[in-house]
Amino acid sequence: MIKSYTWSICAALLILVSCGAPAENKSEETPGATADAKNAESIALEEGKYQIDTENSIVNWRGTEITGKFHVGTVSVYKGTIKVVDRRFEAKLAVDMQSIQCTDENMRTGAKENLVGHLKSDDFFGIEAYPYARLVIADGKLDETKAYANGKITVRDVTQPIEFPLSLRMENGMLIGDAQLTFNRADHNVKFRSGAFPDLFPDLGDKLINDEIELDVHIEAMK
Repeated sequence: MIKSYTWSICAALLILVSCGAPAENKSEETPGATADAKNAESIALEEGKYQIDTENSIVNWRGTEITGKFHVGTVSVYKGTIKVVDRRFEAKLAVDMQSIQCTDENMRTGAKENLVGHLKSDDFFGIEAYPYARLVIADGKLDETKAYANGKITVRDVTQPIEFPLSLRMENGMLIGDAQLTFNRADHNVKFRSGAFPDLFPDLGDKLINDEIELDVHIEAMK
């Protein structure tokens, strides 16, 4: 899961209006054109190959039940790289499934430990057999105002295509990336209490766990 792999563009626009200023001194740019220029500037990236800083990168996850109950947590980034060339980018990211944690504020420590143990078991992510999950972006693009990722996500050694928007920016020579994305666990044979496997789990009712797992990914990388 990644902390999948969920990056949207963040840009700020400040418009100064001078009341009573002569018409000939006003900018001829339209507000939309000014916004596009600011956004385009915010995602201007330095070309090159970046190593992901695993200490300052993190994946947050969120899983929900049909009742609306949910759990949240984190999983650590193991390693990764990002390559930027001519307003295109590629990325490889691996997360350490052994590091999965539950950060629910309303759960006791013992309950959190039980949940994490269950998530690591074969019912869910089977971390002994599948210690890493991976995200590979083979075709990332920047247009004038947005960034897009087109790639593949691998969980339990099952690889599926994935697309999502993301935020990319330079900050003090460091490449910062943020994304919010969702993957379907059933597509990766994560079967426990899934409605996609009625032969295994008939009549789940309010015990059903939704297949969509939400990821909020924060990446910091440097040359």
